[in-house]
Amino acid sequence: MAISGDYSSPVTVNGFACRNCSDVDRAKRNIDPANPSAGPFGINDHSKPGKSGAAKNHFSAEARQQDVMAALHKARSQPSGSLAAAAYGAAYGSSPGAGTGQFVAISA
Repeated sequence: MAISGDYSSPVTVNGFACRNCSDVDRAKRNIDPANPSAGPFGINDHSKPGKSGAAKNHFSAEARQQDVMAALHKARSQPSGSLAAAAYGAAYGSSPGAGTGQFVAISA
């Protein structure tokens, strides 16, 4: 008589159909015996609807446009006036030469 490690009929543990003792042990830890690589509660399962293996892009639509971002960086990195005027403008929320009459842009 051969001794089998499998159950004669599947046993249900935590909603998972288990065929042997190792499946029961996984099911007790909320790991699907049919897909143990998915992890507990299936958190690593990429085959579920709404989950994809592709990397997510969390940036805004403007940040995804590289030419727009390069133009903004170039415009903001160019000096516009004296550093003292720029420092006061940043402190008070206005930029130098913005038409307020408070600051004078001096270029060297």
